Amino acid sequence: MGGSSMYARIPVVLAFLFLFILAGAMHSEAALSAADRVHEVTLAQGPSERAQSVSDAAPVLIAPAPMRLRQGATADQTLFASDDDGDPIWFSKTFGPAYMTVTTLNAGSGSATGNVHLAPALVDQGTEIGGIKASDGVLSDALTLEITVTPNGSPVLYQPSRMSGRAGQTIDQTLTATDPDWNPLSFSKVSGPAYMSVETLNASGSAARGLVHLSTTGSDAGSSTGTVGASDGVLMDQKSFLIEIRADTAPRIDSIDTLFVTAGSTADRWVFARDDDGDPIWFSKMFGPAYMTVTTLNAGSGSATGN
Repeated sequence: MGGSSMYARIPVVLAFLFLFILAGAMHSEAALSAADRVHEVTLAQGPSERAQSVSDAAPVLIAPAPMRLRQGATADQTLFASDDDGDPIWFSKTFGPAYMTVTTLNAGSGSATGNVHLAPALVDQGTEIGGIKASDGVLSDALTLEITVTPNGSPVLYQPSRMSGRAGQTIDQTLTATDPDWNPLSFSKVSGPAYMSVETLNASGSAARGLVHLSTTGSDAGSSTGTVGASDGVLMDQKSFLIEIRADTAPRIDSIDTLFVTAGSTADRWVFARDDDGDPIWFSKMFGPAYMTVTTLNAGSGSATGN
């Protein structure tokens, strides 16, 4: 009888135990504050909702300064942003001209740096607006950037000198030019005789150098005009100069008196020659006895001496 009474009380004890556990759980849930519920993250939330629960402070992008540059030039500006939650921050371009790019240099942990790079072509000109965004992956801050591209300055080609020489010679002259924007320059032949050519030696816009080359033949005697240009790819400065090629003339040997010499002795006779083109002159033996030799003492420049 006593055993049956003990078994009868077991369900009652279990019921009281269940009610005690349930009351404790309800008390714990009630103890959660309103702030705790706001920041509670559960797996039932989506990725963006969970991120929003963790990060509720948007990044702050420091306003970039307006940028001004010439056509064909490049320019950079460092971007700065901060995040009170200590989140990494990424920079991006939201809109703007094609020559504008935005990159993240250091995403950091609450403090980040980026870069805006401008590289307008020689055909880009005027004022544009670009958009820049700093984001922690959920929240972001966006600002605009004013960009002004000013007109390209024309190259300046210095006046070449007159070129002259005789037919059959090669003649060279160095060309120089500068560019106010320091754009690379190239030299070219605009017009001139067939024996004239032009090449670029140094493209540097601060001190560009070129070469005009004349490679004449014996039939190129006469006067003509050559025109050369220095260009930055869009604008060109041209200059013309006179080319004078004179006909080649043969040197003239002064008359040589008869030379008498006795057998077994030696004799010398100086020989003189002139050239109207100012060319050096060399003497040589064309024919004669075996004991005769001819040498050049001084080839000169239009006046020579031999023996």
